[in-house]
Amino acid sequence: MEIVEIEKDIYLYRFAKALGHFVGLNTIVIVNGNKVLLIDSGYEENFLEMKKDLDEKNLEIVGVVVSHFHPDHIGGLKYLKGVSIYGSVYAKHSLEKFNKEYDHLLPTNIVTEEKVFGFGNHTIKLEKNIGHSKDGILTTIDNKYLYVGDDMVYSHSGLALIPFCADQIVENHLLSIEKIYNEYKGKVIIPTHGDIIRDQNQIEEDLKNRLIYLNYIIEYPNCTFSEFIKDTGIKFIGEKSHGYNTNKKVKQW
Repeated sequence: MEIVEIEKDIYLYRFAKALGHFVGLNTIVIVNGNKVLLIDSGYEENFLEMKKDLDEKNLEIVGVVVSHFHPDHIGGLKYLKGVSIYGSVYAKHSLEKFNKEYDHLLPTNIVTEEKVFGFGNHTIKLEKNIGHSKDGILTTIDNKYLYVGDDMVYSHSGLALIPFCADQIVENHLLSIEKIYNEYKGKVIIPTHGDIIRDQNQIEEDLKNRLIYLNYIIEYPNCTFSEFIKDTGIKFIGEKSHGYNTNKKVKQW
């Protein structure tokens, strides 16, 4: 586990191994006195390692923002009974895919379109962003940091993964990337998987590449991954997700 201070009272807890052992995982920790707001809680093992560190610092978790309710984002929720959970009105859509019982994981502060609240000296804006999954939330911190969840995914070493349309609705993911493209200028991108991206040119190029890919598979739904690379010259990693995106019966979950 690596702890990166983004700025005063905002930290990124980074875990090197998560999905497939080449994609890491991030959780944001915002501190207000001895209280903590999390943005995502990782897998259970990630959360327990992070909580041990927070306990040693006498910090209490009082709230969690969930970018979407896939297993790698909600592993800590079962340990946080009574804590405020901020999440999409569509949380059930993802929870019922992976959990037999999930009522205790449902958000207590529901985001339908947009919700803004304060935590310490920081302002948190949550916006519906249906893309990677139906229950996607785009989180802006102090109008400076844009936490994009899994709409933009990278390896732990910073290589861009091909967009993964978890609900296999490519048009939704396209709209989510367009939303991020319209909001990223002047902001730092923080993904759940990968490193912080501060360079505006890098962000713009990456978003454009994702838009090209999603438009390409809408136009050519039967294309292969190699055909996309040959036609566009854009190189992503994560070929397995392309099979899933194009409904080629590749088991992803």
